[in-house]
Amino acid sequence: MDKHDELKDLISTLENINYQIAELSRIKEELEPRVSELLGHGEEGSKSYTEGRYKVTITTGYNYTLDKEEYAILGSRIPACFNIVTQRVAYDLNKTAIRDAEKYASAEELDLISKMVLKKPKKLHVRITAGV
Repeated sequence: MDKHDELKDLISTLENINYQIAELSRIKEELEPRVSELLGHGEEGSKSYTEGRYKVTITTGYNYTLDKEEYAILGSRIPACFNIVTQRVAYDLNKTAIRDAEKYASAEELDLISKMVLKKPKKLHVRITAGV
């Protein structure tokens, strides 16, 4: 089998696996709420149940998001004991500047950057979509 045929087979296999994963995920999302309902699990919290030879752990809860514009207007009216927001400083790395530095910075500048920024490879990800 030549390189082209092997690549075609591998891509086809990966595409088939991706379809199966998507289908199984869809089925799983349909079954999980029913299992939770049958076990009588509440709306929020985590609990383990023993059912026959299975241990089933169910975790439920809510995701909260803040409407920043509304908070800016209304936040000062909330009593301090109910302050719902903790503000923090965030640092975002400028990847373009890092790549430019890797190409053009001096050894001394690269040494400083390497002491502040850890660089490690991402997990390999191959995405297969329908062909042209």
